[in-house]
Amino acid sequence: MDALDRSNVINSSERNGNLHIKLQGQFGVDTAMELSAHLSQKYRGRGNIFIHTADITAVSPQSKEMFSSMIGVLNLPSGNIYFMGEKATEICSDIGKIIVRKTKKHGHKSCGKCKNCKCKPPQTH
Repeated sequence: MDALDRSNVINSSERNGNLHIKLQGQFGVDTAMELSAHLSQKYRGRGNIFIHTADITAVSPQSKEMFSSMIGVLNLPSGNIYFMGEKATEICSDIGKIIVRKTKKHGHKSCGKCKNCKCKPPQTH
């Protein structure tokens, strides 16, 4: 998994002064190095960095240490890095913060209480 798989993708965008990074595919040592280099190029020294991990398929154990090391080497602000998603705990070690959104679990349909309620089954005509 450490060899860079061409299906790995790093997309970035800037919103409200923050840098958003969306990762896809496997997260290995090479991806950790590529991501840290990407952050070094794209981050402008202000705002936060949000790393979205929902589309990561697998994480190699060594990538965690490599990413942490590269953040220090490149002098990126670890206090401004936020990892989002369930794979975040596998990537983030002593740097950054983790945000995992709680999913609403309720055992009924058509509740109408959820914002933009999707509990209703789709209507067919």
